[in-house]
Amino acid sequence: MGPTVSRQFRPVTETILTLGATLVMGMVDADTFLNHGAVFVSAQTGNLVVFVVKLVEHGWRAAWVNVPVWIGYFLGCFLAQGLSEHLGQGNKRRQMRWLMLLDVVAYTVLASLQTAIPTLWLIFCLGIVAGYELTVFRQVGGIGINNGIMTGNTKNLATATYRAWFDGDRAARDKQRRIAIVLVTFILGCAIGARLAVLTALGVLWIATALKLILLAWLFVPAAMENPDR
Repeated sequence: MGPTVSRQFRPVTETILTLGATLVMGMVDADTFLNHGAVFVSAQTGNLVVFVVKLVEHGWRAAWVNVPVWIGYFLGCFLAQGLSEHLGQGNKRRQMRWLMLLDVVAYTVLASLQTAIPTLWLIFCLGIVAGYELTVFRQVGGIGINNGIMTGNTKNLATATYRAWFDGDRAARDKQRRIAIVLVTFILGCAIGARLAVLTALGVLWIATALKLILLAWLFVPAAMENPDR
């Protein structure tokens, strides 16, 4: 009797996808904040803070641009949940490949149209993509991570650090390390995005698209899969 065929990816594959999404989110957030009216597409806590500050200081005309991206983000999370439940059920490999392909297509379309569509529609669509990514790609070493919400990650890092240092909890130590990696990755993405936003504002989405294409290609590499020969 032959070996049982697994239709799963190795745990490291989900980690790579999540860190890739985190890096891209940091890049895009920095770009939209600098070049598109101080709007965040994935960090919705920051987006809501900026919205309220604009509303209080400058009125609705200045603040309302932060609303569509929040709606887009909500719709992206909603869409991703539905697709995750109904696309490629029973075959994790096929499901993740389709979900990543949709991600690549979305970035390609937005990168191609970024000079042709109004900024409001661009950041609305980027909000949809951010919500989609945050819902689909959120596992690092088997731990669920909110890779666009660094407030919660910072809190979790602090609690895990206490348990690791003072309680001697080995699981907390592993969690501490993984959350720290996510935070560093997001910060790195923000730094790259901020630099690119100055050097080549139109290049940020194209570079994000290229990174997503690389991640899609990784999903077809045997090393990414369990039982890759079958």
